[in-house]
Amino acid sequence: MSTSTGFIMVLFCLPLFANAQVQTPYILNGSATQRTCNCYVLTQDVNTSSGTVWNKNQIDLRNSFDYYFDVNLGCKDSDGADGIGFILQTKGTNLGATGSGIGFQGISPSLGIIIDTWQNEIDHDPYYDHVAIQMNGVTDHNAVNNLAGPVTALDGNDNIEDCNWHIFRVKWDAVAMQMTVSMDGALRLSLQKDIVQEIFNNSPLVYWGFAGSTGGAYNVQQFCAALRPELAFRDDQRFCIGDPILFSDSSKSFGTITRWLWDFGDGTTANVSQPGEHHYAKPGVYDVTLVIEDNSGCISDTMHQQVTIGTYPIAGMSTDPLCLGRIMTIKDATTLEVGTLTAWNWELNGHTDSGKNIVADFTTPGTYPVHLSVLTKEGCSDDTIQMLSVYNTPVISASGGDACIGDAIDFSGTNLTPAIALAGWHWTFGNGDTSTLQDISYVYKTGGVYTAGVYAVSRDGCLSDSFWLPVKIVDIALDAGRDTLIAKGQPLQLNAIATGDNLSYSWSPATGLNNVMIADPVAVLFQDVKYVLTVTSPEGCVQVDSLAVKAYTGPEFYVPSAFSPNHDGQNDWFRAISPGVPQLDFLCVWDRWGKEVFRTSELTGAWDGTFKGQDSPVGTYVYMIQGTDYTGHKFSRKGTVTLIR
Repeated sequence: MSTSTGFIMVLFCLPLFANAQVQTPYILNGSATQRTCNCYVLTQDVNTSSGTVWNKNQIDLRNSFDYYFDVNLGCKDSDGADGIGFILQTKGTNLGATGSGIGFQGISPSLGIIIDTWQNEIDHDPYYDHVAIQMNGVTDHNAVNNLAGPVTALDGNDNIEDCNWHIFRVKWDAVAMQMTVSMDGALRLSLQKDIVQEIFNNSPLVYWGFAGSTGGAYNVQQFCAALRPELAFRDDQRFCIGDPILFSDSSKSFGTITRWLWDFGDGTTANVSQPGEHHYAKPGVYDVTLVIEDNSGCISDTMHQQVTIGTYPIAGMSTDPLCLGRIMTIKDATTLEVGTLTAWNWELNGHTDSGKNIVADFTTPGTYPVHLSVLTKEGCSDDTIQMLSVYNTPVISASGGDACIGDAIDFSGTNLTPAIALAGWHWTFGNGDTSTLQDISYVYKTGGVYTAGVYAVSRDGCLSDSFWLPVKIVDIALDAGRDTLIAKGQPLQLNAIATGDNLSYSWSPATGLNNVMIADPVAVLFQDVKYVLTVTSPEGCVQVDSLAVKAYTGPEFYVPSAFSPNHDGQNDWFRAISPGVPQLDFLCVWDRWGKEVFRTSELTGAWDGTFKGQDSPVGTYVYMIQGTDYTGHKFSRKGTVTLIR
């Protein structure tokens, strides 16, 4: 049994109760064993066993009783059984039965409160663990001897074989002739019946005890005669430093409590049932303990209960600037050293509110009193009144516009509420850049569509709404093309690239062009020309780029007679200039021994003077080049080139 049940003997308490004489008023039968002073095992975790524990002293049912017990039905649910029963009977103290009889079957006359954990169809058991009041040893729930139930043994739970201890209370009101059964404080069964006359044939003296049994399924099944130390406080008890704390005993015990040991957690103790008022010298959390002994000599486990002696809170509140048109949150800023705040009561603007933080509903600027009362779980309270100011919120507008790439946009903010003094402006331009100026000339570095925004802050700390401006930055991204060369009289297709719709093109000069107003005119040249292309967007943005064209007599291969691949940036490559040759078949180079050291079919291909990653030696090399001219005819040239280091 866990220590939380309150029934394990505490060793450090033994010196206090050294003279206690343990009396055993019970007679044990079958498999029953005594585990501690007031706790008994009815069945072990074995099959086909039965145990009974009977109090050898008869009780008189003409008198009321209120018995508290702890019961534990084991840990196995699906394969555990069978259950236990609290039984009143007149036959003696050596009775019991195994299996589904739960030690009750066949005992007559008797009254049994049966906690059944196995579904026996022959007894019309429900599927859940249940409790019922039955008489004269009959376990069939459909029989007339089933007086109350069955209902679930636990309120809202089908299983009581959960390894836990549960408080089992049996109360008999002799005047009202009513018996009630509770489990863990929840009422499970009620029976109104003259059990003395109708069950026990007008014999009021009965034996009482517990019986338990197992069959093919089994569990450890136990009970304890209640010995539960508990303390109580007045409903209006406060736990604030300086307040007297009135401790009261509300322990539950099957027998009469004869001794008490209180420890108030601050070094002081008491050994009376009702210790009365106690004064703590300083705030804090105290571990209060209580140990009790009953008239049979049994000593309880130690009850532990934390008692918090709290400090008085210092009520306070805080707020961001309260601005009309905004959510005006007022926050609790109470300080508290020891304890827990549980209640806040606000009074403001003619009404009350609750909660740690509230939203004010002021509608006009001004200064208003706000009252806050706070209360702790320990009953300690404080209150404060603060004057809070409410401010107008500024209203702004802004201007900006579209621009061409590279041009500045003049952004400007305007205060539409000049009576509200502003402390600052905050711009964001939609690209990560910001500014704190009211007016700014700003240049976007890349084209695209942006959303610029600005808000202002008043000197009272109130923020305006953000004013948003769509911005378009036009970037034509003009590229007239790479400088090139052509054979004289050979047509050259120009292909300018620009971004945007409905662009206007203008090439200058018009020399050799078939159309100066399009992006891709054809040029036929007999001389070198540098073209300048001007492109204009519908928004009026203008960009200019140029293209140089060198005209050679051709088609022809122009090949250097020497090169020096020494990485000085001058004449480091051996390459051919091929005007009038749109397609190169090959450019091949051989050393003096006829070994090929370089080959390419790219017009821009060039030899860097190496072979297989190694520098080639200085000397004369033979080359041959062949291509197809713009008319489709093949032609070639060959010669030598000198490699110089």
